[in-house]
Amino acid sequence: MQPAVAEEEGPGTRAGGGYTVVGLMEDGAGLNRAISDLRRLGVGEGDLMVVLKRPDPLEAEPFPEGTRYIVVPDDHRGVELSVAFAAVFVVSGLLFAFAAPQIGVILFVFFIALAAILAVGAFTRVGVDPILIDLGVPPEDADLWNDAFERGRVLLFAGTRERGALRKIREILLREGGECYVVEGLLCPRPVSGAVMHRAGEEREE
Repeated sequence: MQPAVAEEEGPGTRAGGGYTVVGLMEDGAGLNRAISDLRRLGVGEGDLMVVLKRPDPLEAEPFPEGTRYIVVPDDHRGVELSVAFAAVFVVSGLLFAFAAPQIGVILFVFFIALAAILAVGAFTRVGVDPILIDLGVPPEDADLWNDAFERGRVLLFAGTRERGALRKIREILLREGGECYVVEGLLCPRPVSGAVMHRAGEEREE
């Protein structure tokens, strides 16, 4: 996959495999308007995906019916378990340090290192990085998009096989305050690392 090109499609863009416009959108009414306008433009349900963050990834979102969206959990899942293991390692290290001084210091340092790794991992938010890595997004673009995601932006992926549709798609997203990037190929985000996929409307039927 070629690197994303900010705002405009690159000169080497090929028409064969389609394109994806990635929008970094504000979370709110403008997002729904953009989705509705894209659908009216002819972007199909299978070519449109929204990725957002919520405390409860199972809660339904009020998107236009049929919209596919992935919810990344906005919490520190597994914090309690990781912190508990870290505490066990610290206590074990102290016991070894006092019970067997000759090897205890080495084991104490080892256990403290493990505890530190667990603690850092427990309080680090995953963000949208796993989804972008799964898509094969170049690191520089993945970092940019993940930073925006962590600041509260929503990622909107709109695919098209027609080069002529790119300008209209961009206009819709820009009109609603989004930042646009055009990528060669049709990107199909998948829910990974605890994220959950939904289709708007199906939740109301259950």
